[in-house]
Amino acid sequence: MRAEPPSIEGMTTLRETLTAPETKPAAVADLAALIEAEIAGMSGLTGIAAKTAVKAAKARRPDVVERGANAYLGTLADALAPFWERHRAEGGGDFAGYVALHSGEVRDAVLAAIEGEVGSGNQRSMYEKFKPQLTKVLTGALPKIGGLVQKHAG
Repeated sequence: MRAEPPSIEGMTTLRETLTAPETKPAAVADLAALIEAEIAGMSGLTGIAAKTAVKAAKARRPDVVERGANAYLGTLADALAPFWERHRAEGGGDFAGYVALHSGEVRDAVLAAIEGEVGSGNQRSMYEKFKPQLTKVLTGALPKIGGLVQKHAG
């Protein structure tokens, strides 16, 4: 796991804001709900595979999506932090729209952060196998993720 980025001049980082005890439970719940909705909305063979994989994982651990959202919330915050700061420096407003406008750059930053957290062996192999699908789903979900961040940090 990566260390938290330091606060600048006493400012709270996006990670600190989203993972604060008063914010984190609701942010995790919203992120888990977003993940569930994105999976439910998938179609085709990829959708069938994703839904089957989640169903199997939930059979073993019913809270698997929430645990994943909890584990990666800080990583997501770190990846989005530069965009959040730029957005705020440019006057703020709708972060979902800002993320949509910069979707390629934001997507690449989030994927790089996730990839940095992926372990080796089977975990790495599965990540590499599903990276194209993850990229597609993530790209479509970015504005919703931006809205989630604004809701909890804005």
